[in-house]
Amino acid sequence: MRKKGRSFNNRQRCIPVSLDDYSLDNVSVYNSTRRKSRQRASKRSYGNPGFDDPTTPSHPLAFASLSSFSQDRRGIEEEFGSLPTVSVKPDELPVGVEDKNRYANVIPIPETRVRLCAPGEGASPADDYINANYVRGPKGEPKFYIACQAPLQNTIEDFWRMIWTHQAKVILMVTPLFENSVEKCADYLPPSEVLDCHRVFGDFQITLKKREVREKYVISSLQIKNLETNLWRELTHAWYTNWPITGVPNEENSLIAFLIEARAHTRSGAGNSAGNAGPIIVHCSPGTGRTGTVIACDILIRHFETSRNVDVPRVVSSVRQCRAGAVATGQQYAFIYRVLNVYATKLTGGALDSI
Repeated sequence: MRKKGRSFNNRQRCIPVSLDDYSLDNVSVYNSTRRKSRQRASKRSYGNPGFDDPTTPSHPLAFASLSSFSQDRRGIEEEFGSLPTVSVKPDELPVGVEDKNRYANVIPIPETRVRLCAPGEGASPADDYINANYVRGPKGEPKFYIACQAPLQNTIEDFWRMIWTHQAKVILMVTPLFENSVEKCADYLPPSEVLDCHRVFGDFQITLKKREVREKYVISSLQIKNLETNLWRELTHAWYTNWPITGVPNEENSLIAFLIEARAHTRSGAGNSAGNAGPIIVHCSPGTGRTGTVIACDILIRHFETSRNVDVPRVVSSVRQCRAGAVATGQQYAFIYRVLNVYATKLTGGALDSI
């Protein structure tokens, strides 16, 4: 097996900070300042796959009520403030993995943490570690999604190993590579489908076979090849490019189109016993705010499709039980409601087919 070099310099060492008042999508741990804050009590109850805790906030809405409440800014703000938070202590991290975390405050919940190697393979805690969590799906499937941080330069091979071992077929990316000259995601894709279509990361060769640029997102067809076994698979990378540095997109249709097209590549995928596709991989930079927002939108769209009802606080709370910090701001929470209202209006009015 190829040995991976791990680069680590003291300048990039994670420094514990509190980012309660900021979206983690926009704050780098390397430029953060310490502040004290009183954190709300957290709870972790992943043991219940259906998340049937009667204390969980719940606000089921049918279409007519959804249309009205999605315009109620104060009501949405109060609802967001009532949601339980989940926190993870730094001492819950495995020893020696600090250089694998992009942000000091973003720590994967141990109960749902993704492990790179199967038990019994003799991996050390550091070799086993990636900053990622399984997230339940629309029917309570325990590993329907994986929410993860954007790869660092020294974790790109780990990222592709996770893709390979989980047989993932779809990656959803919701961050640029840089924001205000600060790296938000290491470049883990080949730059061109013509002249420079291959890149090798440790045991894995990634080939860009096709890239299609839409108005506000990009769809890439990839091949991942395991150089140790000479086996390969194909997968789809969907990159949403319309998220601003601060706040949320100023329209909802592009994210709906993004999710619809991504879903087309998972028809035989996650949650379908007829196929071998693994979890849907979703990442922004920290793998919390935007990532949780996209996952919640996808789950709730599926719920509306099947039942014509949605329960936003219940779903967001469920996602948070799997990935701490998911849906980080009130703006992101309100955006979920707007996306659902636009989708529900179009679906109910016959303007689009269900996903």
